[in-house]
Amino acid sequence: MSRFSRFVLIIGALSGLSLLGLLAWSTGNASRFAHYYDALLLLNGIFALALLVWVIGLTSKLIRQIRRRQFGARLTARFSLAFALIGVVPGALIYTLSVQFLSRSIESWFNVRVDSALDAGLNLGRAVLDTQLADLSARARTMASGLNNLSDSDISRALTRLRENSGVQESMVFTSSGRMVAFSTNRYGQLLPAMPPSTVMNQLKLTGGYSAAEASDPASPGGDSTLTLRVVVPLISPERFDGNLLGTANETRWLQLVQPVPDQLARNANRVQRGFSDYQELALSRLGLRKLYGITLTLALLLAMLASIAVALSLSKRLVRPLLRLAAGTQAVSVGDYRPLPEPPERDEVGQLTRSFNAMTRQLDEARRMVESNRLQLERSNVYLESVLANLSSGVLAFDEGFRVTTINQGAQTILQADLRSVIGRPLETVDNMLEFANLIRQAFSEHAAVGSERTHWQQQFELKRAPGEATILLARGTHLHVDDRGNGYLVVFDDITEVISASRTVAWGEVARRLAHEIKNPLTPIQLSAERLAMKLADKLEPTDAQMLARSTNTIVNQVGSLKKMVDDFREYARTPPAVMQRIAFNSLVADVLALYGWEAGGGEGPRALNLDVHLEPDLPDIEGDPTQLRQVIHNLLSNARDAVAEQGEAGKVKVSTQLVEGRPDGERAVRFIVADNGPGFAAQVAQRAFEPYVTTKAHGTGLGLAIVRKIIDEHGGRIDLANRKEGGARISILLTRLAASPA
Repeated sequence: MSRFSRFVLIIGALSGLSLLGLLAWSTGNASRFAHYYDALLLLNGIFALALLVWVIGLTSKLIRQIRRRQFGARLTARFSLAFALIGVVPGALIYTLSVQFLSRSIESWFNVRVDSALDAGLNLGRAVLDTQLADLSARARTMASGLNNLSDSDISRALTRLRENSGVQESMVFTSSGRMVAFSTNRYGQLLPAMPPSTVMNQLKLTGGYSAAEASDPASPGGDSTLTLRVVVPLISPERFDGNLLGTANETRWLQLVQPVPDQLARNANRVQRGFSDYQELALSRLGLRKLYGITLTLALLLAMLASIAVALSLSKRLVRPLLRLAAGTQAVSVGDYRPLPEPPERDEVGQLTRSFNAMTRQLDEARRMVESNRLQLERSNVYLESVLANLSSGVLAFDEGFRVTTINQGAQTILQADLRSVIGRPLETVDNMLEFANLIRQAFSEHAAVGSERTHWQQQFELKRAPGEATILLARGTHLHVDDRGNGYLVVFDDITEVISASRTVAWGEVARRLAHEIKNPLTPIQLSAERLAMKLADKLEPTDAQMLARSTNTIVNQVGSLKKMVDDFREYARTPPAVMQRIAFNSLVADVLALYGWEAGGGEGPRALNLDVHLEPDLPDIEGDPTQLRQVIHNLLSNARDAVAEQGEAGKVKVSTQLVEGRPDGERAVRFIVADNGPGFAAQVAQRAFEPYVTTKAHGTGLGLAIVRKIIDEHGGRIDLANRKEGGARISILLTRLAASPA
């Protein structure tokens, strides 16, 4: 609640209290209240108007919040309505009863019996005073008869005696001019008497006497005014007798007697007099009193109602604010915001609830951090596992119990040469060209389950047909996954063993070549010698025609034996490659020497027999360790194949040769890469997978041992060779030589 709101509420409360105080005051002194009533009514009306404006503002704001569906507005409205009813309904009930009570009470004040009683009391008081005043007048006349015709000096001596005999409190003789002749009193503290007031002197001149009860100043000590009886009678001067004047007439002398009325009688008379006066005043303003009380009560009710509504609205907002804060905190928690709420200083249930909510959010935040930490750890584990699977050369496929694909890796897509990213959640058969592989896997799992093997996995070799003359050989292993003794899917791991099979074939061909070379070479020499001896022995003994036929036949036999010997030498060279003699080699120089045989010169010129060569030899290439003879044979063989590949293109044929240093390998070592590329027709699909196998060739006169020998040499040098077709056309062979020569000391 703002300071202004608090100030307005305090002013409203003070105004209500002031109205109640003035209402109580009005029952004792209506005239005095009426003197300030207009100002108070105006002031309280201003306060009521201010409260009304404030209530309207708060209500309008609450209505706008409800229309905007702001959270907590309806709860605030319910609280406000409940509090307002609690404050307004009792106030309205009390107001109705009060108005009825006041109307009936005011009417009961002015009945006939009260009027007669007050009038009788007033007459009784007057009769008592008249009786005492008549008694005092009789005493005055008695004393006057004893003081007549006495001189001034005799009057002074006789006055005290007569006063004491009469039992009067004070007596005085004075002249018409105001001169005191004699004075006597029983109050010894009074030195000089007070002369009669001018009103009394004037009445003496007119009526020749005075008799009345006088009231003293009401502000005198005691609170109530006192009554005093005053009687003045004339005295006969000594010069006047028998009605005839003997000389000059003297001033008229007067005898004054003053006797106080008893205090109890005076107080009762005063009270009766005031009560009668007030009653007459109230009787005259009866309708005004009813309006006065009605307006006062109405204004008090209005202020109380407005103040209660304002307090209800403000108090509702104050009570609902912690609940709204808790609700906002709950909504924040639902979106992951676990910041603690400000705790109220009050030690009530709402404060306890807020502290409990903060404790809960701290626990949730801690649990969220733990879950987030576990999630990050799991994600790191998954990322690591995905990285391992992605970089795994083997293919990995995971299926659920319905044989729908759940996990694949890049190795599986590479081996199967298919994009399997869209197959997640679907059977493998839905991918093009995967029906055969999916059926083989299902059949393998079915046979493994049917045979009841003790082994947890099966292993089979599959051959997938890619294209006419192209096949991929896969070695697959599969297992049924179990979690808590329940089936959780299937896992298949497979490898492309086409190259392994090719290597096995190479070894087999090497053994076959060795045995063929041994078995064929032994009879070739006797056959050749026998044919030569037949030609030599029979040449002179036969007819010329027969001799020519013999010569042709023996030449044919000798030539074919020579061809067989060359084939045997190739077999022997493939099967029995001499061990490499490792030495330090400047590889760029070795490549340049072989390129020179094809017309390329290191200075940049080209001979007349030069190929259309694009040569890039990286400078400062480190030396390698290898057998220069075997590596020269490798370079020569690759250049020869590239030359044959671009022979039909004429001048458009181009061969690219390059060397470069490779750094940043996973093992941290460096290597030398040698690349030979051409823009020829490239490798046929059926040849590309078996290019390194013996007797695989597309040349009409080739033996198919060239690339097989190249691979064998590179393997013996600890290197790697890669063969592929270029995207822009042609073939590309890349050789990686990993054995670098040590730096010279």
